[in-house]
Amino acid sequence: MPADSLYLWFDQQIGLLNSGLYTSEEYVEEYQVINDKHRFFESPNYLTGSLWVKESPFHKVFLKYDLFEDQIIAYPKGITGASSVKLNLAKVDSFQVQNRKFIKKSIVDTKSNPIDGFFEVLLKGSNYTLLKKHRKTDVRKLNRNRVYYEFKEKNTYALEYENVFYPIKNRKDVLNVFPISKDIQRELMSKKAGNELTDAGLRALVQEIEIHFTKKAG
Repeated sequence: MPADSLYLWFDQQIGLLNSGLYTSEEYVEEYQVINDKHRFFESPNYLTGSLWVKESPFHKVFLKYDLFEDQIIAYPKGITGASSVKLNLAKVDSFQVQNRKFIKKSIVDTKSNPIDGFFEVLLKGSNYTLLKKHRKTDVRKLNRNRVYYEFKEKNTYALEYENVFYPIKNRKDVLNVFPISKDIQRELMSKKAGNELTDAGLRALVQEIEIHFTKKAG
């Protein structure tokens, strides 16, 4: 039996409550939202994902990722009397939802401000990892004497290169991370890859740089 299947079988046998995963603060909804501008990753509904807690995997977990508070909320579906809980993030190493992987990191931005929490892995190479920090900020509004909230995305990017983290604000930041010549930088700057600071654009730019190194090594 594969290792992951064995862990899943074990969890099913003893129950997720007994596994120690759901031993944190109960989750209570605090923000009234009347449209689709919620504060969660992808959906305000629970999605099936996986968690790695102190390096032990837990699969088929019902969870949602709160991007406003950078918090993982889990629901032990099928367990009578169980409530949704905020997980103890000190114990969570990484998680995966919608086939997208998130890892825990701590970096410092260009203004020496620390950015802690979970980063999505957009692209991973032999000596680099392209990361995205998903965040949402709140806007309070009044509707018929009732306060409700809208949440807007405020995402940031970073590159981990040879175990050093670099905040990414534009294409030039990406090019400056890698040891490439000014001529190659100018060549890459003239291309469309990474022209916009998007997931696809940054992936394309880093892959172009990787192609350059592959040609150089050959």
